[in-house]
Amino acid sequence: MAAYLARKLLLMIPTILGIVVLTFILFRVVAPDPAMVLAGKMKSPNQLEALRARLGTDRPRWLNFAAAREHGFWHVFDSQFFNVLAFRFRPSYRTNESVWELMARKAPVSLAIQLPAFFIELGLQLAIALYTASRRGKPVDYVVTFLSVLGMSVPALSIYIGAQYLFGGYLRWFPIAGWSPGFFYAIHFAALPILVSVIVGLGWGTRFYRTTTLEEIGNDYVRTARAKGVAGSDVMLTHVFRNVLIPVVTNTVVALPFLITGALLLERLFQIPGMGGLLVDAIHTQDEPVVMAVVYVTAVAYCLMLVLTDLLYSWVDPRVALK
Repeated sequence: MAAYLARKLLLMIPTILGIVVLTFILFRVVAPDPAMVLAGKMKSPNQLEALRARLGTDRPRWLNFAAAREHGFWHVFDSQFFNVLAFRFRPSYRTNESVWELMARKAPVSLAIQLPAFFIELGLQLAIALYTASRRGKPVDYVVTFLSVLGMSVPALSIYIGAQYLFGGYLRWFPIAGWSPGFFYAIHFAALPILVSVIVGLGWGTRFYRTTTLEEIGNDYVRTARAKGVAGSDVMLTHVFRNVLIPVVTNTVVALPFLITGALLLERLFQIPGMGGLLVDAIHTQDEPVVMAVVYVTAVAYCLMLVLTDLLYSWVDPRVALK
């Protein structure tokens, strides 16, 4: 187990490094100088130099040989790239606020939408998939399959706008858009985004877990259990569901880091001040510290969740050995 974990953690390094290098290159090589953008039209060389010093873009991009010659070898890593690798992010270019403070304020708003929506959606997907798989070939199976394919085919934007019009504009059950602090106010504004998130994701998940369940139902151990007289509900819940948990674990654990970043389109359309809106605004305004922080933290969390997924496999199914 220890050797397996050590190998998996070591394999994370080139993956994360590649993501950070690519994002860094896009901002430092392809994108324009942030000082030129923030200074506006009326700028002098002295103003640009002072602004670059404040933003930290006056430092070498990759390796700082000048600082190494003056202060010692380890100062060669006192550069823009290695500051990012060490989680030393500069304040936001746009608001001059700490990136960590921005993320700490925005992430709970995104989680207030994404966490309930994700677990409600997962519960409905599993319940519907198990029920329809146990009734394969019957009318309810055809109806659910048709609705699942229909839900997968309709663009998410159409569902968002349609739900806003129906539930917010016509029926006036929920606010169309906006956000308000406070627990009960947040529930009022979060209800419609949670509802549409569940509707958007219900189709593909139901279809996927139904297929997985049908594969398990066709195995020999299910036929043996039924031949011994085990009740159909016990077969589904005791035998089949345990093996269906492996793809459930995969989808659940891997999706957790992206719940923090929020849904970009959903948050913009419903005017939710979460991580999705923060990332979109940062990209539009070329706020490099915010984008680098969100991308880097998400990449690290995603890789750690992949390792956790492998550990959970051995817990869900003892036949899985980590070597």
